[in-house]
Amino acid sequence: MKLFEFFIAALDTLWANRMRTGLTMVGIVIGTSAVICIFAIGQSASSSIGGLLQLTGDRGTIIFPDTSTTQLAEPFTWADIQKIRDSCSRCLKVFPSYNNVYFMEIAHKEAPVRLVSRTDYIKDSLPMDAGRHFDADDIDGARAVCLLTFETAQKVFPQGHALGGVIRVADHRFTVIGVFAPISLGLLGAQQGDVVFIPYTTYHHLPDSQFTYIQVYPIPGATSAQTTDEVESILQRSHGARAKYSGVDSSQQESAFLNIIGFVSLAISMIGGIALLVGGIGVMNMMLVSVNERTREIGIRKAIGASTRDILVQFLIEAAAITLFGGAIGTLLGGLAGAGASTLLITKLSGSAGTVAWLPIISVSLGFSILVGVFFGTYPALRASRLSPIDCLRHE
Repeated sequence: MKLFEFFIAALDTLWANRMRTGLTMVGIVIGTSAVICIFAIGQSASSSIGGLLQLTGDRGTIIFPDTSTTQLAEPFTWADIQKIRDSCSRCLKVFPSYNNVYFMEIAHKEAPVRLVSRTDYIKDSLPMDAGRHFDADDIDGARAVCLLTFETAQKVFPQGHALGGVIRVADHRFTVIGVFAPISLGLLGAQQGDVVFIPYTTYHHLPDSQFTYIQVYPIPGATSAQTTDEVESILQRSHGARAKYSGVDSSQQESAFLNIIGFVSLAISMIGGIALLVGGIGVMNMMLVSVNERTREIGIRKAIGASTRDILVQFLIEAAAITLFGGAIGTLLGGLAGAGASTLLITKLSGSAGTVAWLPIISVSLGFSILVGVFFGTYPALRASRLSPIDCLRHE
């Protein structure tokens, strides 16, 4: 009950000096809103991009020429795929990955299109707007079939009915068996633009086809590093000992990418934390001024029976109240900014905004704001509680 009375008294004091209180809270508002906004954006980005990365499934270990050496790397050949499949004891599956630009007819004009290879082995969950993914018959038979992105299908078949239609790419005809639902093209292994996907076995028969990297799935128990070393040894027997190759575990790469987002969010949030600490210094300055102005009041209260503890708690509650209200305003502003930024920025980046766990973010931010008030209000409160009643009453 006594704490409630102290809190009401603190509100009366702060309201009596509302201009000074409002200016003091500015730093707390900025710091809290910045921390909440950045954490919300980072969490939304991790949730959204992480969810989309999971749709692509396990892409295995990617082997590509090491371009860090001065020696010109030799291009991969189909014979390399056969040798790795025959000789690699740690390799469960081996595929070439093609990704090149060809020309196709779009709106009665020849336009560049990125032609990308796919297999039936990668177990992804990419949604289809119509049709189906490639199956084993498509791959084994090197069928002239293709998948289109949603945007490409709209351009090539503006009247709709893309499924079952025929397109012509690189002087070859392909039947459309599937159209992807709208999704970020970067997650499909392609850059922005018109994209067509065909079986890698079909791609192999196109003129001047050259794959850019080798996709390897290790056997259970084999690590990505062990598999890369064995594949590199096989390739060096074909291309020479000076040829160097690198391997990237796609799952580790995705985890590292999400970790980077988290670290960047944390680093930027420290700027908001600095603003919060600067606001805390402002709170300390205001409370010291308040102690000086209310010295006679402190003496009167002590003279009529207020204890040192009562004075200490009263000033601590005033400092905590400033940061509490500043933190509440900052929470509201930061939440609105974070939600808006997540909708605008993250949706543009990955196609959909991710979920944000608001409760822990808001709880931690408000809790830290109150702790800042208590920490920076402790010295002024101690100073007020230790004043002598006689000296206070003599104060003019």
